[in-house]
Amino acid sequence: MFYDTKLEILDAEFIPTRSMMADVQPYRKSFSFEDGYILETTYRAFCPLESLLQLNGYVRISKDIFIILDMKEWSDYMELYLYRCKQDFTMEVKE
Repeated sequence: MFYDTKLEILDAEFIPTRSMMADVQPYRKSFSFEDGYILETTYRAFCPLESLLQLNGYVRISKDIFIILDMKEWSDYMELYLYRCKQDFTMEVKE
């Protein structure tokens, strides 16, 4: 794996609390919910096990904010399935 992308972990106020290097790759996977919503993940990220990430937490890659829809723990790394939030997402949250 190539840990060549900076990934920032965000707190509830969308302030970076920690950063790490990750291997981020384009990826497509659908998540269906019982009320008819379907979310398409667009990326997956591989990062170290000790990264302290949380399901449904937020991360920033460059200028984009993603929510972690799913995560899998492997023997020596974590695999994250990321859904990109729309561009003005944080502005809506602050209002």
